[in-house]
Parts: sequence; structure tokens; C-alpha cells
Amino acid sequence: MRDILLDLLVAPGDHGALTLESGRRADGEIVEGMLTAADGHRYPIVDGIPRFVRTDDAGQIQTADSFGFKWGKVDSYDDGPMAVTSRAWQIERYGFESAADVRNAFAAHGLVLDAGCGSGFSSSLWLDDEWTGEWVGADISGAIDVARSRIGHIRGTHFVQADVLDLPFADGSFGAVFTEGVLHHTPSTERAFHAVARLLRPGGELFAYIYRKKAPVREFTDDYVRSLVAPLSPDEAWEALRPLTRLGQALAELNVEIDVPEDVPLLGISAGRQDVQRLIYWNFAKLFWNPAWSFEENLHINFDWYHPTYAHRHTEEEIRGWCVAAGLEVLRLHDQEPAAYTLHARRRA
Repeated sequence: MRDILLDLLVAPGDHGALTLESGRRADGEIVEGMLTAADGHRYPIVDGIPRFVRTDDAGQIQTADSFGFKWGKVDSYDDGPMAVTSRAWQIERYGFESAADVRNAFAAHGLVLDAGCGSGFSSSLWLDDEWTGEWVGADISGAIDVARSRIGHIRGTHFVQADVLDLPFADGSFGAVFTEGVLHHTPSTERAFHAVARLLRPGGELFAYIYRKKAPVREFTDDYVRSLVAPLSPDEAWEALRPLTRLGQALAELNVEIDVPEDVPLLGISAGRQDVQRLIYWNFAKLFWNPAWSFEENLHINFDWYHPTYAHRHTEEEIRGWCVAAGLEVLRLHDQEPAAYTLHARRRA
């Protein structure tokens, strides 16, 4: 942990000052020590990462364990095809031209928070050795250690283990907050939204990816499957979702389209020519399959959806309402896919 991060940190909850005790340094960084708050709470620095997690919410603990497991399976997402597809998808959703364009836009804000960074995968799609700003990754799970091992070599990167709902930073600390697919994995997406929005300086910008509500049968199936899978251990859930992933593969390999003769409002289905796998995927059950990816990469996506206890879905009206309440101006709300909304908003000066 570098001194620039030490200067940025405050106590969770009351945001009071922290005192460093027994800090051990190596190569100019604090690698071990204890941060003490005025109320007596003590937060350890372990392996160079300050650790602030103190939730007792069982669902949040399960969700953190799920993502810690998933991001620890680096070979299921970090070997090429998934990263290439994800980079192009991210660039398009946020309205940029290239990964360099994304990187430069964030660097212009100086100090950037990736709230719920996991293994740093989403940021790593644009964060590279040309980075000139300061990037802080915060995650509730043990994936924060994976993030440091993956991208900690990049200048200006810092790592904190903390809950998005209770982040150890003062209001207005950051020029930009990036939170890709995270807020809906908390006990309350709305609370999480406001918890990160408060961190923006006037003129600061929020970049967020938030699940949207699906067709009614798909919503039912998602909740039903999750009720069966979430209680399993991560290893058990990973194996339990193999047959579901194989079904997605089999449907995709049919390569069959049908004509839906007219809209079916009762099921949320639109008229038109549709691939059978996509028709089932969007309207009845998430059976993800991308033929350009390995089986484990596809399984990774289905696990990501079904195992975490918390995976809330929302409407455009809800998200716009949160922005109004937080004093944010919506610059872009990408709604061209049924999966989620991609938000780019700015705090009013």
C-alpha cells in the first residue's frame, strides 16, 4: 500500500480519520500494519492491502464468496477470447471508440475508483502500461488479491478490500467511479448506487452496468434456479451448472431460426425472426453460450448469473430516478440489449 492510498482512506461508517500503527514497509510500500479509527475499530493491512470488510449480511457474505471463487478461476476468463469479446462489448456500450479512448477518458479524471473490481478484469480491458492516472480497486471478496497479482504491476494502481455499501473514502474523493456489474450484487442496488455516487467530485463521472428486468418467465426461472444453486458451495455450483451450459451449447449448435408471427405481450416476446437458442435465452432461461469461447468461459458466465445470492434487476425508470436523487445528469443510458443498462452520468457542479 502506497502513501497516496493511506492519505485517501477514512474509517468506514463515520468517515473519521485513521491512524497507522505498526506499519512495516518494504520497497517504499506499507506491507503490514494496522489502521485504527477513533471509535476503536481496527483494520489490518495484510500483504499490502488494507482490509475493511465488516458485514454480517449472510447474503452478501455468500455473494462475496461466490465472486472470490469465480475470479480465482483465472483460466476461465483470462486466456484471450473472452477478454477480446468483452473489450469490444464494453467500448461499444459506453460509447467510446477504442480501449485507448476509454483509458484516456478515465486518466483525464486523475483519480478513479473501480467499485467492486473483482480480479480487475473489467478495468484490465483498458488499463495498461500507458495509464497515467491513479486507479483504486475496491472489492469485498478475496478477488482483490487476484486483482493485485493481475494488474498490480501497472503504475498508479492501488487495492482495498471493502464493501461497496461501506467504502472507506470521504465524499467527493474521486473524479470518476467505474462499477461494472456490481451494484446489483449487493443487498440493495439503490443503496449501493448512492454509496458510490457520493464519492464523485462536482463534475465527476459515474460509469455503471446494472441488470435490467427480463421477460416474465425468464425472471421466474432465474429466481428459481438461483434458489437451488446459491445454497451450494462454489465448487458444487460450478459442477451443477455444467449440464445447463451444455444445453445452451446444444441449442446454439442447432443453428435454427424461427419466425415469431406476432408479438406475445404476455411472455414479453417480440415478433420477428429469432435464433432458437437466443429466443429461449432471453425469454425463458439463461443458457449462455458463445461458440468463440471455451466451455469453461461459457460456464463462468452461467455461474456468474446463477450462484450469487444477490442479483437484482431494475427498470430504466428506477435508474433515472436514482440519478435525479443523487444529483447526477445522465449523459448516456445504453439500452440496446435485454441484459442490462449501461449508464454514464455526471455529478452536477
